[in-house]
Amino acid sequence: MPKEPHTVVRTHKVRSFFAAVSAIIGIYLILSSISVIWLNRTLTNTDTYVSTVAPLVTKPAIQKYIAQEVTTAILKNSPTENLASALLPASEVTTNLNTEQLNNLIRPIIEADATKIVQSSSFINLWTQTNRTAHQAFISQLNNNSGQINLNLSPAITGLIAELNNSQLSAVAGHISVTPNTGKLAIKSGNIVQAHHYYRLYEASTYGVVIAAVIAIGLAIILSAKRARLVRRILLWTGILALFQAAVLATPSFLSFSGNNVVTENAVKAFATALFHNLLIANLVIGIVCLAAGIGSMVYVHLKRKV
Repeated sequence: MPKEPHTVVRTHKVRSFFAAVSAIIGIYLILSSISVIWLNRTLTNTDTYVSTVAPLVTKPAIQKYIAQEVTTAILKNSPTENLASALLPASEVTTNLNTEQLNNLIRPIIEADATKIVQSSSFINLWTQTNRTAHQAFISQLNNNSGQINLNLSPAITGLIAELNNSQLSAVAGHISVTPNTGKLAIKSGNIVQAHHYYRLYEASTYGVVIAAVIAIGLAIILSAKRARLVRRILLWTGILALFQAAVLATPSFLSFSGNNVVTENAVKAFATALFHNLLIANLVIGIVCLAAGIGSMVYVHLKRKV
């Protein structure tokens, strides 16, 4: 006996509802798996992490930040008169200049020396080793439910100050010390909290998330009465959301800063750009592929109907 029309309609509505729910879950799991794989393959592997951040020492923003930190440490911990005598012409030292004016004259000289050292091969090696040593602390932070990642570059700063013994600042380099906060960067973002959530939830089941996404999408397709249309919608929404995530990661505004120091902000942005680069590329590629497939499918169906 054939089913009554209203029974068929009700059945289709129920199937469509559960198909939509499964599709939404599937899309969420697809986007989650991108972050999970990024965390497990990029940030949690020491060699990969070091290879990601080591080239940063060649970036002007990082060089400027390190040179500024060293210069500030020197000016705070060395008598201004001694620095002025060692670095400025006698005519300027004997003039009636106050401490602030002398510091303004000395700072660019010290920064220039510090920048030369930062650009040397010995410091690049020191930078690489500093980041390798700090990686364990970084992993520990990933396991905490915090919206901030602290990067401790103090060993690199201390090593640079030691290198000053071979510069025109050798007379004062031995008396320079660094404060506990020198060389420490803090990256803050709501995306970090989300990444922590994904990492802790799926840390031991990277492939499980991908499998769950495939199952959810497969179930949605099986339940759907209009499967081709559902697949197109899944592709389109996955593409749109992945591209949205890529746009957010590519925009410096997704970061927040605790101070107004432009040099520090630029250094944090350079670090964040390097750290999130692989995640951005993954979202970008998946977004473009899914969006192209969804639009291509729509065009194909439209052209087929015209024939």
